[in-house]
Amino acid sequence: MAGFMFRGKAVDVATSCRDHRGDDFASSRQTACDLTVPASDLMLPHQMPESVIDMQAHDISLEAGLDIHYFHRSGTGPVLIFLHPSSGYGRMWQETTAYLPAEYDVYAPDQRGHGDSSRPDGEYSAEELSRDLKLFVDKLGVGRVIVAGHSLGGRVALCFAAAYPDHTAGLIMVAGPHLSNFYQTRDAVKTVYTTAYKTMVSETKFASREAALAYISAFRPNDSPTAWKHRVDYNMTHAADGTVVVKYDPVRVAEGLTHQLVDLKYAAAAVTCPTAFIRGTGSAEMTPHAAQDVAKFWTRTTVDIHAVEAKANLQIENPEGLAKAITEFIHQRL
Repeated sequence: MAGFMFRGKAVDVATSCRDHRGDDFASSRQTACDLTVPASDLMLPHQMPESVIDMQAHDISLEAGLDIHYFHRSGTGPVLIFLHPSSGYGRMWQETTAYLPAEYDVYAPDQRGHGDSSRPDGEYSAEELSRDLKLFVDKLGVGRVIVAGHSLGGRVALCFAAAYPDHTAGLIMVAGPHLSNFYQTRDAVKTVYTTAYKTMVSETKFASREAALAYISAFRPNDSPTAWKHRVDYNMTHAADGTVVVKYDPVRVAEGLTHQLVDLKYAAAAVTCPTAFIRGTGSAEMTPHAAQDVAKFWTRTTVDIHAVEAKANLQIENPEGLAKAITEFIHQRL
């Protein structure tokens, strides 16, 4: 799918160059966004290439009570930081990293309350986590970075780009932004609070891997089987007796989920760096029309819209396609 990019707009080739009011757009630039790969080519966790294994785990103390666990693949090129979704984990970006150019310097932290990072008290808002990210960037001394985030990670990336423009070279919103952060409809409020409550009271310990897989597949019916298996294998602790325990704090995750209703139009309007939405072709929420519509809130920069064959967990379902879209964006815009 090819697309035109506009300041505050993003329109597919098949769409007229006039909006619903008939106003002409001032300018356009074109880019190739046909970056899908066949579903049969999707890579499962046990098929990870050698470059995935080379992504090393580290720990860093950002401040008293806040230690961050992260994965890193060293490179001499642009610095790219991946931010996972709610109840996610840094390791979920490993396969995507394996398909990126070798020179990219890639980081993927477990954000606070997730994975093997600390779980301090706090509001767990995107703004708070973006401050954590600023501490992380400063501690590492990596300078300007490209931030790429999915769901919670996308909100954090957006708030980081808005608050720290001098430190942000580019913004990538994997699966696109949540519409509820821009349109707080009654249905959106109901959905967000229902999901948050279900997460807060969700099971955290299972008798076996099979039991954990059965539960997670029922709890997250919109995910793919590949995503279910990846979560169980890498986002849970497996004890010698076979019991399995999740690596995230469900209360903190639920707290963060409620921030899907915080209006982030102010943040979008503050972003000045090049931005990309990389949507899944199977997404029921982030349709081409929805992506084009929400892009209008980015009034100070252009938004490129790419499509990858997947539902929502692009980094698990189609890491190669996601990596191609990211590489295309960085090559063209940065």
